[in-house]
Amino acid sequence: METSSAELAEIARKRGWGLALILLGWLHLATFLGCYYLTIVCNYHDAPGYLGLWIGEVLGMALIFRLVCKPRPAQETPTPLELIVRRIWIAYFVLAFNLASLNTLRGHAMFELFPAVATLASFAFLMMSLLVDSRFFAAVLVMFFSGLLMAAFFWHAFLIFAWAWWLVLNTIGWTFLPAERTTP
Repeated sequence: METSSAELAEIARKRGWGLALILLGWLHLATFLGCYYLTIVCNYHDAPGYLGLWIGEVLGMALIFRLVCKPRPAQETPTPLELIVRRIWIAYFVLAFNLASLNTLRGHAMFELFPAVATLASFAFLMMSLLVDSRFFAAVLVMFFSGLLMAAFFWHAFLIFAWAWWLVLNTIGWTFLPAERTTP
């Protein structure tokens, strides 16, 4: 039996994904404000500094999910929809890492291919809106327009990307927070 988006949302609420996504939004904002600081204030464009920040962010993400999210009960297997969502975002991270690697291998002094990472995010959210819930289409638009803004205002790309992801992750996270239960 297929898992509906409502069932996936309930799993997200029970396991604490809402708070985790909100915290990830803040972590991502801090990381990419750090990247912006390196680029604009320090005029730093070497890969190791950014790679260090990004590795720190990935470790922070793992820590947030470990500390905030409740583990799946041992007898429960991932639903087909959970597996699809996981595959979409693994593909996004692999392709984003590939773009960063291509950028470095081509010898670009700056992350010239960075706006394409927003396009990848837009595509990932498009898949989410087609396969999970049409409300993810708002995130498609945010990422699409952030990619355009990143291309138009290249020196501020890290700042634009930071705020776009902060907005998307916080919005999704707030929808997954458990509703307050009040008793009469």
